[in-house]
Amino acid sequence: MFRRASLVSLVLLTSVSVALACGTERWAVKTGADRDAGTVNLTPEDTTIAELSDLHAPLKPNTRPKTRFSPTEFRTFTISGIIVGIKKEKDEDYHIVLQAPDDEEGTMVIESVSPSCTDGSLFTQEIETVRQTIDKKIKGISGKMKKLNLQVTVTGIGFFDPIHGQTGVAPNGIELHPILEITFN
Repeated sequence: MFRRASLVSLVLLTSVSVALACGTERWAVKTGADRDAGTVNLTPEDTTIAELSDLHAPLKPNTRPKTRFSPTEFRTFTISGIIVGIKKEKDEDYHIVLQAPDDEEGTMVIESVSPSCTDGSLFTQEIETVRQTIDKKIKGISGKMKKLNLQVTVTGIGFFDPIHGQTGVAPNGIELHPILEITFN
């Protein structure tokens, strides 16, 4: 009886730990589990970090925890750049700093969501494939920023994150979150 109760407790603890590790702020939008996810245009638009950084951002993105801001968060973008840093965040995302090929164009954040945090997401398969691709290419990802110099092309959905001191954040808080495809060049 004690072994059975211990096993049940372990399963519940593990489930709660995973659930607590996943994010909260605009999490449904970040993972594609929001009510607007089915209307996102998945045809990628080629763009640059500079062009994305020039887009108008909402003043307070967190005022819309479960819905997207039009038009940017209903669009999918493809950009090329250099991964200059990566770390695993408390919410299990990989926070990736992407630098423009021409250093003068700046940096922005792209995020690889943990597949264990995608309940209800319309993009679970893409999220899983991206995470596997990153894990095969980059070893030793931890909570400490790992400096890199890897050329990539990424496709992801536009997302505005409130600016709160993130490493590599674009001036308007634009991110690609989630990343739907990544190719190491």
